[in-house]
Amino acid sequence: MEITIRLPDPAPPEVMQALTDLIARIGPDAAVSTDTEWTVDRAVKLLRDTNSRTLLFVEAAIEGGGWVDGPAYRAEWGERALRGPSQSITKAIKRGAEQGHWSPKITPPFRPTTPDKNGWSKTGGYYLAEGLLPVFTKAMAILREKEAGA
Repeated sequence: MEITIRLPDPAPPEVMQALTDLIARIGPDAAVSTDTEWTVDRAVKLLRDTNSRTLLFVEAAIEGGGWVDGPAYRAEWGERALRGPSQSITKAIKRGAEQGHWSPKITPPFRPTTPDKNGWSKTGGYYLAEGLLPVFTKAMAILREKEAGA
């Protein structure tokens, strides 16, 4: 039998505890999977768990309509500017999965392109995955609004 339970994101802690207890009682036959879609709430959590360099990168993607042009970004922020943000996002995704904010199978929101023809081993840029521009635009607005109010 397969049972699907839909909860608000984030789910109330007491509900998550009750589900965890139930699954523990069922034992190894129980399998849990969470959805792998990015939501505004998840994007806010991800962005909060990164650094200021990564936020600049995300803002560049938003301003670029979901595209960060590698050569242009390096020209503005320095040759090494793209070395940290993708790693910061990857680590934040892993931490978020460990904390139960999203599935470990969630797709990273940014995808690198092929290498830049003008630089050895440098990416030509990054795409924000299909459909995620409005999600990350709203998440960034929420994050900035909370920073301004703090």
